[in-house]
Amino acid sequence: MKIFESNTYNPLMNSIMVYPCNIKHSQKVQIDGKLASKQYNNLVNTLIEQGTKVHFLDLNDSPSQLFARDIGFVIDDILFISNMTDPARKSEIEGLVALTKEYNLKHHIMKNNVEGGDILVHDKQVFIGQGERTNEGAVAEISSVLSDNNKKYELVKVFFEKSRIHLDCVFNILDKDTCIISPELFNPQDVIKYFLKVIELPRDDLDSLPSNIITPGNNLVLCSSKKFCDKLSQEGYNSIFIEFTEIIKEKGSLGCCMLPLQRMMPNK
Repeated sequence: MKIFESNTYNPLMNSIMVYPCNIKHSQKVQIDGKLASKQYNNLVNTLIEQGTKVHFLDLNDSPSQLFARDIGFVIDDILFISNMTDPARKSEIEGLVALTKEYNLKHHIMKNNVEGGDILVHDKQVFIGQGERTNEGAVAEISSVLSDNNKKYELVKVFFEKSRIHLDCVFNILDKDTCIISPELFNPQDVIKYFLKVIELPRDDLDSLPSNIITPGNNLVLCSSKKFCDKLSQEGYNSIFIEFTEIIKEKGSLGCCMLPLQRMMPNK
């Protein structure tokens, strides 16, 4: 197994996922477990059909473990293993640590709090969300690790409404020139200057997590909002609507459930 990611849109070759076997409902939210599994399996099958190899981590007792994106992120050829904010989720990284040993992967275990949904790589920029899950100390730590490995990236801090949990729930990248932003991004001027085109999300659609997309490559976008999926089609993208209503009740969508490990290198 190899790891590499320098952007969010080159063809996705390897990824990590975790089945939602422990997904639970609270007194406020009722979840149909069978429907959640059906919707999740549809996502897995769609990724495989697009040529992505999916690796499944072993389960532990965490009900949030299906949100595999949170437990790590790849910048260039380094796998960063998250330091989870919620004490109940800290054990989720164990399977990822075991994977690094099995395949001898270059990695760094974070000391400062950071979660993968707050990290988006865009060529020579790394956008780092500053909400409740990732702190400013993580920015300095990531910068130090990249510098020590002779990796030259510009780190851009992005501030957003903390109730949205992670950056990829209010901002994402479609391709080299295009990004998605929402009204709950607090410093959009620090982000949009890196893109030629900006697609804005309406506030009334944010609860369906339209920016929490997966881009398997080749102009394809997987999206859990039918409304935004239609918008992407109008913009010229090959968009596929993935029904994900049950898992969205747990405040995460498609992108939250998949940790990209390897994308095709540019011009390869």
